[in-house]
Amino acid sequence: MSGIVDVFLRSYEQWSYRDATNKELSSRLKAGRPLIEAMHVKDSREVSVSTSFEAASYILRTGSDNGLKNHIDQALAQSAEYAALRRRMPQPDPHALIAYQNRFTEDDMAAADIAIEQYGITLADGQILFHGGFWKNPPDTILTTSRPFSTSFCPQVALRNAEWKAKAYHAGEINLMVVRVHRPQTKAYILRLDGEKGNEKEVVFASGAKLALMNKTFICQTRVYGEWSSNGGSPSKDVPAFVLEVNIS
Repeated sequence: MSGIVDVFLRSYEQWSYRDATNKELSSRLKAGRPLIEAMHVKDSREVSVSTSFEAASYILRTGSDNGLKNHIDQALAQSAEYAALRRRMPQPDPHALIAYQNRFTEDDMAAADIAIEQYGITLADGQILFHGGFWKNPPDTILTTSRPFSTSFCPQVALRNAEWKAKAYHAGEINLMVVRVHRPQTKAYILRLDGEKGNEKEVVFASGAKLALMNKTFICQTRVYGEWSSNGGSPSKDVPAFVLEVNIS
């Protein structure tokens, strides 16, 4: 079992900037700063994300943020723990899992399940990932998955999946899940970052995983869209958006 991959080991921050005073500019230039950098000084911190829950809450409020995406990309590229996980995967990724990512048919799911069981590993207890879906069962239900369960290291990717094909519109709410591995029993496969779907930063669990809802927190109201109609446009409505904290084993 490898260590935990924490993409927020270093906090993600956004700052506003102001023009440097003449004194600040002179001092910064003397210190060897490039002119373009020396001209602007950090003013106030506008965003600070240091936990997965904060990341999920933030992306629900903002919808998208390429800065957050780039932060996670960099964190994975620099993570020794992530590199160790990928070294345990076959190279290249099995065809069954590539087909699963691209087509997502019932046959693809069955083949993907076999590949995960053959090549996957058990993740570290405490590993956190994200999933966008809808928890339609009673809160105290333990769900056992009947097909591969896809997650991502990125909450923005998970949010897009929650909205895909008007799922959130029909559900009447957005559920962005912070998925924590707890007493792991189910194998998972870590897909490559440089493949056709590498931007999804995907980790897929084999069927039979058990999901337990631990907490559900309202974050905000947000607009979601229905299917695109032939006469142009799509219906929309405001729905509540929640962060769900879910254990997976």
